[in-house]
This record gives sequence, C-alpha cells and structure tokens, in this order.
Amino acid sequence: MFTINLFESSMHSNHLNNNTFIKFDFDLRISESIKLFDIQMSDQTHRLQNILDIQVSAKVNSTFLKKAVGEIQPNLWVFNQGSGYREWDWILDSNDISAIEGVRSGDLYFTIDVKAIVEVRENGNKIIPITGSQQIKISESDWIRFIHYYGYSTKYGVSLPTALLNDKSWIQAYEQLDDAREHMQRGKTYDALRQCLSVIESYTDVGNGRGGPYSPKVWEEILSDITEQKRDGIIGLLTGVSTYLNKVGHHRNSKIKDNGNLPAVPVDQYEAELMVGVSHLVVTYLERLSGGNTNEN
Repeated sequence: MFTINLFESSMHSNHLNNNTFIKFDFDLRISESIKLFDIQMSDQTHRLQNILDIQVSAKVNSTFLKKAVGEIQPNLWVFNQGSGYREWDWILDSNDISAIEGVRSGDLYFTIDVKAIVEVRENGNKIIPITGSQQIKISESDWIRFIHYYGYSTKYGVSLPTALLNDKSWIQAYEQLDDAREHMQRGKTYDALRQCLSVIESYTDVGNGRGGPYSPKVWEEILSDITEQKRDGIIGLLTGVSTYLNKVGHHRNSKIKDNGNLPAVPVDQYEAELMVGVSHLVVTYLERLSGGNTNEN
C-alpha cells in the first residue's frame, strides 16, 4: 500500500506550516496490465466533504526521461463505496515502454503526482486545490512480466539481461535487421532468412574465393586476435547459423523435383521467426567482435 500526503496548493497556503493533510492511499496490481486499486482519500480531522476533480500522473526517476509516462485514468466513482468501481488503469503504449527501457537498469522507481480539487469543512464549506507526490517502486521481475504479457519482446527480449538490451550493439543489430522483420510481417519467410544471411555476410571477408559466411575461412580476419579454442567455438556458431539460413532460406531442395522444378525447403512462420531472433543475437555478437569488445587479454 502506498500513501501520498496531499497539502493545500493555493497561493495563500504553506504546507510546511499546515499540520493537517489529506491522505491518498492506493496499491498496485501488475500482471498483463497495471492497475491502481484499493484507492482511498481521507483526512485525520474529518474535514473532507467531497472530491470534485483529481489528476494523477507518473514520471520515471531518471535525469534522461523527465516527461510523464503512460496515462493513469482516474475515475471519481472509486470514492463512492456503492459504485462498484475499485481501480484505475495505468495505460502504457509501446513508446512509453521503449522510453522506460532506454533508461532502466534494474528495478523501476516512479514519482506519482496527484492534483485534486476538494470540498472541505472550514468556516462553512470551502473548495481548495491540493497536491502531493510520492516515490513508488516496481520490481524488475514485475516489470518484465508486464512487458511480456504486453507482447513487447521483439526489441527488448524479456529473458535477456538489461545490460545487453541497453548496449548499442543490440540496438545496431536491431536496426540492421529491419528489412528481415518487415519481410516477416508480410509473411515472406524465405526473404526474411535471406536478409538475415545478407546482414551476417556483411561482416565477412568474402574476397579471394573464400566463400560465404558458412565457410570458416571468411571469419579469419575478424577473429584473428582471439585465442584458438574460443575462435573455433565462435566460427562454429557463425557458420552454423549461416548454413541454416543458406540451405533453408536461400537454396532450393536439390534432392526433389516437382514437375521438373526444385521446390523450396519447407519452413513455417514460427521457424523463420526463431531464426530472425537467433540472427539478432548473432549480429549483436558480430557488432561486439567487429568493435574489438571481445574481453580478450
């Protein structure tokens, strides 16, 4: 349960000298959506008569993201016990999630700001504006579970560490595979795999008849400073993925003919999506390798 102390915010008030305040209480429920529930507003002196308007917003505690994120949708009916309303939705779209992921490094801390207009008993009845703010925390595990339900797992894979997702190599790989993802969205699975192969090939030294990215020789230059055993492992990874993309996405089935023509190797949408995801990881690794970030001594 979170509590925000609300003080009068008119130009004639000074909450530092105001010993009475109104409390705004709520809790968070995070699953496939984020909701504020068990919402209450009360005061110690029982002066509160009516709530006329309320606005609630949230900002990430980050120097790099200062605007409100998402939209908290308040409804005054929650304060009416007989109304049946018990919660408010906190709506976050893909742009909000992208912005948050751009600054997140673990658990999330938000500042919740509340502004309201209320009627209080004071020398008769009086209408006053009140405001207050409070920091809340959303754990990394809750946040990752939320964006997983939201379906936001293309650019920011939910099972991958935040350090990788915030690394420029990951973003660069994502951008390089834009065409492959566009092919996937149109159902062009073979074109998507061929585009993945083309991106991987762009990192190779294909001159002097060395072959394509499925040939170990083309990786000699980019991996020249890496210890032999590790180099063999990396080459196995790169040539293995490239071989799949080449044999399934590029070449037709050479063993079977259909009315005199060679048919495409069968591949469904699910398989192609997996290989686009695998290619994203491989291209991220290649970005790190080509930039010299191999952690070799």
